[in-house]
Formats: sequence, structure tokens, C-alpha cells
Amino acid sequence: MKRQADIDDLFRRYYKQMCLYALHYLDNHDEVEDVVQESFVSLWGKIQAGGVPENSVAYLAACVRNRCIDRLRKKRALNMVPMPEDVAETITDSAALDRSAEEARLWKAIDTLPPGRRKMLLMHRREGLKYTEIAVRLGVSEGTVRNQISRALKTLREIKREKS
Repeated sequence: MKRQADIDDLFRRYYKQMCLYALHYLDNHDEVEDVVQESFVSLWGKIQAGGVPENSVAYLAACVRNRCIDRLRKKRALNMVPMPEDVAETITDSAALDRSAEEARLWKAIDTLPPGRRKMLLMHRREGLKYTEIAVRLGVSEGTVRNQISRALKTLREIKREKS
């Protein structure tokens, strides 16, 4: 079924980007994944009903945004989170979508790195560990860590240049 293939392709291509987009609104990863999955289910329901959106990515982004805002409003009503009166104006959609797309490309590039190099880069950048700490944890020399992180960053810069 072509529609199934289309939704599968959209999911593979845009799931991570939509999760990153939702993170601009919500700070809970479980909620983010729920919102994005609900948005894909909504798109699938629309396609099944024959109402194929003209631009599926824009439809998904709008669904994600609206569901995030709904969750924030519910939390605000329960006094769980402070929220400006108009959260839609505090986050510009185009900037958030552009940034999310760039972040998704970056994570895709990181996923292409050799496993050891990727692990060292993430330990350094995401966990904030120093080269010495990484070397001790992994049982390698500090020079190896420095070399691998340098190569990882070089690869990511090259990939970014190719995409520009």
C-alpha cells in the first residue's frame, strides 16, 4: 500500500526532527515522544480518511506545536508550570523548525561516526567530561581521546559543508 510506505518514509525522515522541535516547547523526553507519535497517528488517520494534507511535514509540525501548547496550557491550569499568556509568540515556529532540522542533520551525521569515536564525542560534548575523564573511563590514553574527538569534529564540519 503506497500510503503505508509514504507514512513509513515520513516517520523515518522526520521523527527525530519533530522530537527536537517539540523539545523547544517541552522539557520532558517522554512527553515529547508521546506528542510526536500522536501527531504521526493523527496524520495517518487523516491519510486513511482520504484527506491527505498538501504538505505533510507542515501538517506534522503544526500538530506537534499545537499538542505541545495544549500540554503546556494543561500544566499551567494545574499550576505545574509557569507559562506566558501567549506561548506561541515566545517561540517562533520557523526558527524552531529550522533549528530542529539542523539538529536532526547533526544527529544523523553523528550516527555515521565509528562507534568508539561517537561515544567519545558524546561523552565530551553531551556529558561534559574532560579528555582525562573519558580516557580513564574507557581505558585509553588521553591522546587517543583527543585524536578521536578531533577526527569526529572534522568529519562533522565536512558533512556540514557538503550540506550547505
